[in-house]
Amino acid sequence: MKLLFDLFPLILFFGAYKFYDIFAATAVAIIASLLQVGFFWLRHRRFETMHLVTFGVILLFGGMTLIFRDDTFIKWKPTIVEWIF
Repeated sequence: MKLLFDLFPLILFFGAYKFYDIFAATAVAIIASLLQVGFFWLRHRRFETMHLVTFGVILLFGGMTLIFRDDTFIKWKPTIVEWIF
């Protein structure tokens, strides 16, 4: 169940990408990641480092993707997250 919870933003991202475009999928991933961090905090009263780092990176690079309308930034996200960990 934890694996499914950890992959929640990614699953929603690919679902939105299949039916819409990369920009809608990026917005969905940002919102899903925010919900993931918020729900985990409400349930456990603590944060997981992986969720916070992933949320920070997706917020930064996803935000740049939406602001500049350039999908290159969101494509950097997996590489940056793996590099941080």
